[in-house]
Amino acid sequence: MSPYVTTSLSPIPAGWQALHHAILADGTLAAIVTDVDLASEWARIHASPDGHLDPPGRIDDLTKEGSAKLLSWGEDGWKEGPVFPLETPHPLLGRFADGRWLVVGSRTRGDPNARILSPDGSLLTRFMLGDGIEHVAIDDLDRIWVGWFDEGIFGRGWSVPGMEWPPSSNGVACFAPDGSIVAVPTWPEEAGLIDDCYALTPAASGAWVCAYTDFALVNFAPGEPTRWWRNALVGAKAIAIDGNHMLLAGGYGSDAARLALVELDQRGSGEAAVTLATWQMPLRLAGSERPMLLTGRADTLHLIDGDRWHRWRVGDVVTALAYP
Repeated sequence: MSPYVTTSLSPIPAGWQALHHAILADGTLAAIVTDVDLASEWARIHASPDGHLDPPGRIDDLTKEGSAKLLSWGEDGWKEGPVFPLETPHPLLGRFADGRWLVVGSRTRGDPNARILSPDGSLLTRFMLGDGIEHVAIDDLDRIWVGWFDEGIFGRGWSVPGMEWPPSSNGVACFAPDGSIVAVPTWPEEAGLIDDCYALTPAASGAWVCAYTDFALVNFAPGEPTRWWRNALVGAKAIAIDGNHMLLAGGYGSDAARLALVELDQRGSGEAAVTLATWQMPLRLAGSERPMLLTGRADTLHLIDGDRWHRWRVGDVVTALAYP
């Protein structure tokens, strides 16, 4: 088994329900929670295969009624942050270096879905980041990286002045803190189509992506040429990078708990990533269940499974296996 660190997480405050966990730019674990019972309503909806509900679904009503709260993990457990209107049943989360929060609705019906909140939770501004968002991450330069799933990539209804297609059609884009576009990186045609941004990790001066359909490992840095490597490990949902070594986590079916160390040799012009070793993560969930968090941040992979927070650092794995 590859070396990793585990922390036991205490329960979130009573009366609140977890919606999303995130690793912030400084490595802090954060969570967004709500005081309405969305989980029970989603379970009721999913239990009705014919789509007929009695009484009708109340997700929209609960979202309008509910409040959200931001939590961050510290040495003494969860630290409670600001409370603000929920507005979206699928919130994604980030924090800027000055303490402002970014809260983004994964889905939108055409309204601006990104909110900037002050450290105390007051609304500062709103802007549009498009529908069908899979990942949102703020990098060390306070830039916002966004990756979309298929409904965002192939959907329409979002227009940006001067652009024939919205940024989401590229699958990945980078934005300034005010929502203006920094870069829509060029996706290398030889790397296959990007139909769904499975994994996105800010690192150094850019971001790394692994996407359906061919799962190439692609590095974007604004103002620099795109680099990419072919990858034989399909379905990876999280990546972490340190030098020319990378950890990939997740996959399809029996590979859902797969953890792999790969080496990125050469310059990044379509060379093959070399798989050095594979393991199984201590994932306790089964079937269609998903962990609460499986993501990468710079050189570290993070897995939250129940009340356990596991972390793998690329350098620790490389050292343990005595790779140069």
